[in-house]
Amino acid sequence: MARGINRGRQRRAELQERAKVLAEERATRTPKQQLALLDARLGEGMGARKERAKLIAEMLPPLPETKKETKKAAKKKKK
Repeated sequence: MARGINRGRQRRAELQERAKVLAEERATRTPKQQLALLDARLGEGMGARKERAKLIAEMLPPLPETKKETKKAAKKKKK
């Protein structure tokens, strides 16, 4: 008895090849282009909430690193 339709070796190879092509296409797009593509596919701001947040974070300039004070240093500063 077969387990599922279209999941033979040949079909799986085709699916893997398609996934590889899609991944390569995605790698060539900038975050701005990817956002535009998501908007075209899903609608303006609709769906893919985490992916959109990740893309927006990639477009923003990096935040400067801040040093965290240790408790000991903070105590000394208060005195």
